[in-house]
This record gives sequence, structure tokens and C-alpha cells, in this order.
Amino acid sequence: MVDLDKFIAKVTADFSPKHRRVIEGRFGLKSGNRATLQKIGDELHITRERVRQIESQAVGKLKTRVAAEADSIIAASRTYLAGAGGIMRDDKFIRDLTHVLETADKNTKYPEAKIRFVLLVAGVPNFQAADDFMHGFWYTDEKARDGFLGFVKRVKKTLETSRRDEVLEKKVYLAECKDCATAHFLNVPRIFGVNVFGDFGLREWPEIEPKTVRDKAYLVLKKEGKPLHFSDIAKFITRAGLSKRTAHVQTVHNELIKDNRFVLVGRGIYALTEHGFEPGTVREVIGKLLKKKGPLSSTEVVRLVNQQRILKENTILLGLQNKRHFKRLTDGRYHIREA
Repeated sequence: MVDLDKFIAKVTADFSPKHRRVIEGRFGLKSGNRATLQKIGDELHITRERVRQIESQAVGKLKTRVAAEADSIIAASRTYLAGAGGIMRDDKFIRDLTHVLETADKNTKYPEAKIRFVLLVAGVPNFQAADDFMHGFWYTDEKARDGFLGFVKRVKKTLETSRRDEVLEKKVYLAECKDCATAHFLNVPRIFGVNVFGDFGLREWPEIEPKTVRDKAYLVLKKEGKPLHFSDIAKFITRAGLSKRTAHVQTVHNELIKDNRFVLVGRGIYALTEHGFEPGTVREVIGKLLKKKGPLSSTEVVRLVNQQRILKENTILLGLQNKRHFKRLTDGRYHIREA
């Protein structure tokens, strides 16, 4: 059982108010959020460089004390990290440790910041700070780190060389996850992401992080797997949390018209071309069917057109009566009128 507040008070007992303020600010011990050098400098009326010097001095002084006094915390962190495959994203690792480690006072404020402070000062386990490519993460040793980086390269290659449907639906990348422990490695690289529907892939893909209204509409239709009215698409975008603001119905409609990924299949109803819906007027759809299937009865034409469009029977029959493009054969079937 660990009392984090008493522990921190003990190891900083001989610190001056200025040194204590720097440590509390830089590690977020009083607020849960790390303060910048500039903010602390402004509060103490000293330069950023002086704040940096004080922080370095204080951490150097604390390192031996913390390592000696926090053996139970360090041991628990090592054991937990090893059991998780030797790699874990910073926020998840520290959050999990707050549950693994029991504190004497359940009312301790910002326990995550305080546990992170202990481990960072002790230097155990190893920590790699966040950068443009990775979220901050903890690792047991260089072997675990190298293995993780190799894993990331293999998954990235799989995502880049596989078809999107194989990734999003068949989840082919899971072949690289040898066990449950390595599955959480996927949330460390910044290039990977998960959309609101739980699909994993590259963040640059519109299926993962749709940025435009068109991409959000595309994702909705792809997940629904059926044609939808543009007003319903707007509702789905808002309901799924794909937009911070309520999706404007007319904006959605305007964007659907401009993108050839979408096909108007009924009055205000849109579908995806990749789901087998082809663009074109009713006459053009009928013409393609007759060219592909050969002569057809009016009943067959209506049935096949309604696999591509959501129309009333009379609308389709009216299009079939266009004598300039179609002719009725002696057996009652219809076919294309040759030019």
C-alpha cells in the first residue's frame, strides 16, 4: 500500500519553496497537467532557463532518493509492463498502474501525475517521450523496444499493401499480433488510428479519420451498406460523432452531388458505386442492362433496374417506352435500338 502524497512530501522535505514549485509545476503534481517553463518562470519572476536549471538540479537530487524509497512502485511497474509485452503507451500504462497500486488515501488527487513523476525521476522503466511519430511509451529494455519498432514497420507495410476491405473487414493486420499482449502496441504509433465504428487503419485514410463532409458521408454509407436519403446521411454523421457540429443537410446534399463515389438512386437517395450502383439516368441504366443481358421482358427490366435504383414501376416503364433508344420485339421483350 502506497501513500503517494506522504511519499512525495518525504523526498522533497528539504526543498526550498522555489524548488518545490518547479517540481510540482513541471510534473503536474498539484493540477494534473504539466506547466511550461514559461508559465512557471512568470510565476516565480525568473527566466525559462533558470526554471530548467532548477528542474535539472531537483531531479538529480531526487533520483537516488526516489529509487531507494519507491522500490514497491518500481517493482510493480516492471512486472506489469513485462506482462504487457514490454511496451505500453504512457497514458494507458500509468492509468493501469493507479489500479494496480493501492494508495493509503483514496482521496489522493492526480495519482496518475504522481506515479508518472516517481517513475520518470527514478528512470525505471525506460520511457520514450512523445514525438511526431509516436505517443509517449514505456519499455522494459532495448530488445523490447527494437521488437516493437519492427512490429510497427510490419503492420504499416501490411496496411499499405493490402486492399482496404481486407484491412477494415477481414482485419488482416491481426496476423502480426502474435498474442493479446501485443495488440495494444497498435495504439502507440500516431500513424495508426481507430474510427468511431472501431475500425483500425492508417489515420490518413478517409475511412479512419474523415475530414471532409464527403468523406464522412462516404463512411456512413459504407458502414450502413445500403442507400440512404441525404437528410438521413446528415443525421448519421451527427449521431455517430463524425462532426463536432450538427451536419447541415443542404451541405451534405451539395457534397454528394460533386463526388463520383456517390450515385443518386432515387429521389434524394444516394448509394456508393463500390456497392455495385452505377451512375446514369434511368434510360442509361436500362440501356446498360439490355446491352449486358440481351432482350428482356418489361417485368425483368423493372426488377433489374430496381436493383440499381429506388423508383416506381411506372417511372421505369415510361423510360422503356423511349422508342428512340429501345424497341419492342415481336415476342414482347425489349431490346436496344441500334443506331
